[in-house]
Amino acid sequence: MTRQQTSALYSATAKAMAAVHALQPTRPAEPVRASIRCTSCRGLLTYTVSAVDGRTTGRCSSTGCTTWSEV
Repeated sequence: MTRQQTSALYSATAKAMAAVHALQPTRPAEPVRASIRCTSCRGLLTYTVSAVDGRTTGRCSSTGCTTWSEV
């Protein structure tokens, strides 16, 4: 993978994370599991938000697209 491809992947992940954070409160009262359209490929992006600490995870349904887990 070239540096340009890696940069594009990171920015796609950052955009997806920003979209999830814009939709959900930082610390919801109950755990959240939902889906939105992926900001990169328009596929189905499934995400979760923890009620304990507000950390998010997400994965696009398209092969090789966005995936993340806040640790």
